[in-house]
Amino acid sequence: MMTKRPLLWTWSVAIALLAPVAGAQQASPQAAAQESDALTDKARELFEDGVKSAKAGKWSDAHASFLAAWGIKPHYQIASNLGVASLKVGRPRDAAQYLSLYLREAPATKVQERERAEASLKEARAQVTAITVQVTPEGAEVTVDGTTVGQAPLVDPVFLDPGKHDVGVKLEGYVPEARVIEATAGATEMIRLQLKRKPALSAAVSPGPLAPPAPSDSGSGARTAVLVGGGVVAGAGVAAGVVLTVLANSRASEAEELRKTLINEKNSLSSCLGVFEDNCRKLKDTVNSNVDLSNAAFWSFVAAGAVGAGTLVYALVTSKPAEPAPSIRVAPLLAPRAAGLWLSGQL
Repeated sequence: MMTKRPLLWTWSVAIALLAPVAGAQQASPQAAAQESDALTDKARELFEDGVKSAKAGKWSDAHASFLAAWGIKPHYQIASNLGVASLKVGRPRDAAQYLSLYLREAPATKVQERERAEASLKEARAQVTAITVQVTPEGAEVTVDGTTVGQAPLVDPVFLDPGKHDVGVKLEGYVPEARVIEATAGATEMIRLQLKRKPALSAAVSPGPLAPPAPSDSGSGARTAVLVGGGVVAGAGVAAGVVLTVLANSRASEAEELRKTLINEKNSLSSCLGVFEDNCRKLKDTVNSNVDLSNAAFWSFVAAGAVGAGTLVYALVTSKPAEPAPSIRVAPLLAPRAAGLWLSGQL
């Protein structure tokens, strides 16, 4: 606990606070002195408020005042009082951190103050885990649960509340490392991590003369697709015409048989003028079916011939001079009861 004597600031801390930021315009000595005095006065006021609150047992208020004073001037004397206040408000990890800093920076002549700080630190460390992180190479950034705690080598242990924590290290040019630890109250642990360099990129090979681009086969593929498609359509038309011709011939045969039957039964076809009898009606339907099938077969052959001729023309137009010219022959196919087209040759 601090006495009522005023807080003494070391001249080195004051000089550090007055140092201008690199690249910024320097203030006049008088303005810098006034700013330093204002900061010092405000930090001293907050510190004294914290002392008053601590003496009254209002540790939450004392903690807030000491923390605000530390934000203005991180002096080791404030760290001592802030550590005790953190312990009183149930923040043993923060208490251990501030008290360790105080014991590292406070002069050895402050015997009684150091003894009180050591006792408070012992109480705080009984509630947390203290880990020492050793990293190779030095200069790596050390993180705990994603928050940076410093660069290796760390001057103080890292204090952790009980539970699981992620301890990681990273450095430019090296593969990051991490380790999960289970912190327990009062424990101490040593963590050694060695970073490995990232694989070096292979040296760029000097490019040689650019080879001419390989000829594209897209045109040839499209031509082949058209020729194959045309051949398939023409073939399907011919097949359809053949099937329809067969059906038409079958209907013609049926009609001829019915006609013969009627002639044998009536010796004439005069009884079919009114289309009353079943055989007469059937004969008429068969004749009509034969006509429809014959027409369909005819137009199937015409369409197949048109597609075949178009495919042949396209093959001739798009053929390459170096390649043998495609040879396709189209000839009509006639039979007593069938008709079609005959395609032969080589594309």
